[in-house]
Amino acid sequence: MLITRRSDYAMRICRVLRDGKVHNVREICEKEDIPKAFAYKILRELEMADLVKSERGNQGGYYLEKSLDELTLYDVVSITEGDLAILHCMKEGCERNPADMPCKVHMEIERIQDILINEMKKKTIADIME
Repeated sequence: MLITRRSDYAMRICRVLRDGKVHNVREICEKEDIPKAFAYKILRELEMADLVKSERGNQGGYYLEKSLDELTLYDVVSITEGDLAILHCMKEGCERNPADMPCKVHMEIERIQDILINEMKKKTIADIME
């Protein structure tokens, strides 16, 4: 799993939108130093995941659809990064890790991944931002 700048920007977008008001992209980008092209792509992903909604028009922009009390770091990262597998073979299955003779390295990485995912699910975004 690689947590990229995309997830960092998504968290920053949530930080701006946490006040419940409608914010336009320019305002979000200025407050959090996010390139506009990135902001539009990330906001689209967050909107498709029903995390944010958009309002059209002169006073339009984006606002949070869900409370930050309902969302965890895991939720935001999984929206922006997709599959959270640390190793490539954990995403699609591994021919070198059959059930009858499992690879011990694979098993250890899977254990570490489970710990990481569980930790990411423990606190809400609201908890982190307070």
